[in-house]
Amino acid sequence: MARKRQATVVPIKRRGSANSDPPIPANAGVTSDHDLERAVPYLLARAGTRMGQSFSKELKRFELSLTEWRVCVALHHKAHQRLTELASHTSTEPSTLSRVVDGLLQRGLLLRDRSGDDARALALCLTESGIALTERIIPLAQLYERVSLAGLTTAQADALRDMLRKVYDNMALLDRDD
Repeated sequence: MARKRQATVVPIKRRGSANSDPPIPANAGVTSDHDLERAVPYLLARAGTRMGQSFSKELKRFELSLTEWRVCVALHHKAHQRLTELASHTSTEPSTLSRVVDGLLQRGLLLRDRSGDDARALALCLTESGIALTERIIPLAQLYERVSLAGLTTAQADALRDMLRKVYDNMALLDRDD
């Protein structure tokens, strides 16, 4: 039988906190044993990776990558986004997103136009071709979501969405500006 050892516990400081702010206490009962099959970050990544890989195979016939799809569907949902806003909505690093956007612009799926909020700023939107392609793929994306949520009630699926947003927001606590 594996022996559980007590791990050294270090309090976690809040992001951007001053030295006078009290640290966030870590759990006193933490042990050095860590079951990967119960670890939320692993389970989230595992599910997301499987879903992304599976859907990516479908996107090949449309000559789109998963990141390109996310850009298109984000702009379909809300047009005229700046690159920084789009990076947030797609969870894509700005340097990667810039290359993806350039490719979609060259393929005639996106346009740069003036932002409604600030006439000096450039924003992105889908072209008619981009809209048509996105609308062809949306039913497929919805099918993949329905399959992934099979066995869950509507209330459970809504609760899962809420919990995932909460987990995402909670991680801001540990984000560090590098």
